[in-house]
Amino acid sequence: MPPLIRRIADCPTESWSAPAVEWWTLVSGDRTASNQLTAGIAEIPVGADAPERGHTHDAAEIYYFISGAGYMSVDGEIARVAAGDTVFIPEGAEHFAANDGAEPLRLFYVFARDAFSDVHYEFPGSGS
Repeated sequence: MPPLIRRIADCPTESWSAPAVEWWTLVSGDRTASNQLTAGIAEIPVGADAPERGHTHDAAEIYYFISGAGYMSVDGEIARVAAGDTVFIPEGAEHFAANDGAEPLRLFYVFARDAFSDVHYEFPGSGS
């Protein structure tokens, strides 16, 4: 498999409205000539409301915060986060990131899955 170089400009913007977040999937086997890992950039805007509950999925995930400041909730444990921080999120852990800073909270995310479509999300607070 040849090396793959992707930029945010190469990717469509995806989003959720509640909670407010946009993301760009950089590496995903259902979109790129790649396998074993899925990765991208997510951004939570300034002033976005923090969700009452997070989400879960059937894959462990890593967040590396690129810019901004805020906090993370992982299974109810709250921790401050800022640029340069890394958070490991175990499979099945309910989690969310919230922006309470003065600039967008931007993070790099990684799943050990071939494709983003292989990550199965659940939203416990929404009844799904």
